[in-house]
Amino acid sequence: MPKVLTNEQVQHFREKGWVKVEQAYPREEALKVQDFLWDELAKRGFNKEDPSSWTEPVVRLGDYVNPVTDGLNSDRLTGAIEDLLGEGRWQCGQDRHNVSWGGFIINFGPEVPGGWHYDGSHFRHYLDSWEQGLLLVCLFSSVRKGGSGTLVAEGSHNIVAKMLAKHEEGIGLGEAIRECNKHPWLAELSGRNQQAANDIYNNATSKDKKSNREHLAKFMNTAYEDPDGYSLRVVETTGEPGDLVICHPFLYHAPSDNELGVPRFMCNRVSPTYDRMNFNRENPADYSVVEQMIRASLGLKDGERCTWARKEEAG
Repeated sequence: MPKVLTNEQVQHFREKGWVKVEQAYPREEALKVQDFLWDELAKRGFNKEDPSSWTEPVVRLGDYVNPVTDGLNSDRLTGAIEDLLGEGRWQCGQDRHNVSWGGFIINFGPEVPGGWHYDGSHFRHYLDSWEQGLLLVCLFSSVRKGGSGTLVAEGSHNIVAKMLAKHEEGIGLGEAIRECNKHPWLAELSGRNQQAANDIYNNATSKDKKSNREHLAKFMNTAYEDPDGYSLRVVETTGEPGDLVICHPFLYHAPSDNELGVPRFMCNRVSPTYDRMNFNRENPADYSVVEQMIRASLGLKDGERCTWARKEEAG
């Protein structure tokens, strides 16, 4: 039984590849982080009270290990992660202090949706990779519709799993994304939106931006039913300070445009496990939810052995 997530939330994660956990860490602690980041921004000339000083649409701040983040490391956060990875398998589940929360991303203005990808530039990708575990989208400000919430491509983890199953020798992230983008739904989504991402840096007109939004709306308003039995759809995530969006490590996602002009504060954090994922556990009850999902992506039935085996890269 899950400790923090409801059965409905676990089922949502199984089907869609993501789930939102409200108040995974206290709102007041999230706002302390936002205040800290405003202080850091002030060193770059950004004045919280003066929007005219917000001269960059997106600012990325360093990989901080700072006591200000210690208050985020709640039992609720750990429990939600371990509901999906397995109890005691998350590396930071026990020692939660003085750990990195990754780079912080503050969005002040336009960032046309584009750059669809799944994460993991710091390791070679295998079906059983441990380095990411889950992707955590952590919010430190209110994020409403049109306010630069992360876009997620529901169901896309299935595409990545099937691709990785063909590469027992592992694959680099760039090549992996190119392979996945051969899928007809991702090809149309990522191909058009990559052009949209380029347009914003080439003085795209309001007509161009409207066209980009209309293109994206097609993928948000209608689900694509893949012949292999899963649905694909784009969703804009929203939330409040303290909320957490947990994503399957293979889930495609992308930034979105901040149409509201309200600064959005967030970070992406990974939750690596101690060991590689295992798709042939002796006791089926020991499978994590993520492991079960990858088995399902490969079409494996209960009790059926997974024949995939890692082949370490030569050298």
